[in-house]
Amino acid sequence: MEQNNEIQKQSGNGKKKRSKKTLLIVLGVILLVLGVAAFFGIRYVNKILKQPEKLFVFEAETPLPDKTPLAPAFPITTPKPDEAQSAAETPAPTEEATQETESPGEPTASPESNENKGILNILLMGIDAFENGGTTSGTMPHTDTIMVIAVNFDQDTVDLITLPRDTLTTVPGYHGFYKLNGVFNVGLGGKFQTTGKADDLADGFKLTCRAAEQWLGGISIPYYYGVDFQAVIDIVDAIGGIDYDVDQPFRSMDRLHAYGLGMHHLDGTAVLSYLRIRHAADGLDSSRTARQRRMMVAIFRKLKNEGKLSQIPALISAANSGIYTNTSIGQTVALVNYASNLDPDRIRTCAMFGNIGAIERYWRFAYVNQQNRIDIIREVYGIEAKPVGICTRQYERWLVRIGFSAIKHLHQVEKVLKVIQEKKDAGETFTEEQIALYSDCYSDYIALQNAFDADSSALQEIYLANLWREKRDDQKYWTKENEQMDQELKKQEKEIFERLTELSEKLENSTNKLAKTIDYRKCFWYVWEKWYEDPDINEVYVDFN
Repeated sequence: MEQNNEIQKQSGNGKKKRSKKTLLIVLGVILLVLGVAAFFGIRYVNKILKQPEKLFVFEAETPLPDKTPLAPAFPITTPKPDEAQSAAETPAPTEEATQETESPGEPTASPESNENKGILNILLMGIDAFENGGTTSGTMPHTDTIMVIAVNFDQDTVDLITLPRDTLTTVPGYHGFYKLNGVFNVGLGGKFQTTGKADDLADGFKLTCRAAEQWLGGISIPYYYGVDFQAVIDIVDAIGGIDYDVDQPFRSMDRLHAYGLGMHHLDGTAVLSYLRIRHAADGLDSSRTARQRRMMVAIFRKLKNEGKLSQIPALISAANSGIYTNTSIGQTVALVNYASNLDPDRIRTCAMFGNIGAIERYWRFAYVNQQNRIDIIREVYGIEAKPVGICTRQYERWLVRIGFSAIKHLHQVEKVLKVIQEKKDAGETFTEEQIALYSDCYSDYIALQNAFDADSSALQEIYLANLWREKRDDQKYWTKENEQMDQELKKQEKEIFERLTELSEKLENSTNKLAKTIDYRKCFWYVWEKWYEDPDINEVYVDFN
């Protein structure tokens, strides 16, 4: 309430302060352009004005490697897998074999470089946080708006692609299953601290870019802009508000104003309130994200029609807090100049969509419609992406039933193996019995890892091909063929459950024997009731309460 009162106080200072602020912004832009010209020279300015694409790289920095099985501390002779074990078992990997590998469940498209297509990708993220550190979801602010801005310099088009914030995703370089809007928190190690400087939250933004790239089929997103709630308010107020045709009645966040259908002049607080309307929204926030895209286009039209696009670099440069980016001032000026010559009708908007559901009554995830996703990528980028197998309710039920338990066992044994590696590196010697136990344990570890990877990949394909099974309410309409296929799939799921259970129990037994010989007493084999708080399942805890 104090914050809202402060906003009202600032809004009521009269036209003098607003005019003075606008004048300062214009002067700031002039000085900025002059400074850029003086510092970088005429050739650089020419690129800003005529060849903006020359100022950007189109490929992201080297992606984080995926997690891979640990290399053995001692030479291992893996026994020939017996018929009861997964056919996927292979000899233990050497150190060379444990380099970066493809992680199961993540998109596997290998698109040609989009550099030659002249498409620049920028991720726009809205942070659920105010200037005073307040948030509307749990103890951690999330990137509740995630939108790819695809600038096609060759065709002079811009595509705004919304990614559902609740999308179930894996995270490059980390183990676990998260919502896409929580990847930001993973990158920050579960802590949100900022002084308002551009690089304060860089790790969170960069990791979100890497995760979002998976949902574009592997296409790079090298740049980002992040804004918090207060920045949205300040930016809209700085440009004098926006005249907008409201399509959904709402009240402002300060509860002082109500807006019905039709044209209204909205200040910063009203715009933010409109963008955050929750009622009448579906589970995937499709209506809310559609409003966000329409508002972006409306703001762009105003800035262009009133010749105010040049204010954008000054707003970013002069902001004390709430605006974050890894672009330079020169790159931002180049984008602004490009936008000033862009026809607003050349801006296209779209969104990935799907269904919403919960895993065992806890987190609610978005299961993105893969055909919709593939169609969007084909339309915007001209490539064929592959479907993401983890994004089905059936796969998540499998995780809860047995997948998480297998993952728990793998990470628990890794802790023991790492302790032994550290002791060996420190010069400690081991008995023949200990080395033999280590060999048994490591072989069981690889057997479970390979079985889990193979079964996980197989089920992802099966579940994607049989999405009709997710409509449990429609069982009475199933044909006899559906019922027969369902029974066959249940039989296959049961076989996988029994195989992974057997391998997990065998690994647990061999690990306990090994751990006893080095007096390691920290093995815990059961998944926590709230799996997302279990560090063996999700490496970084993210609060969504």
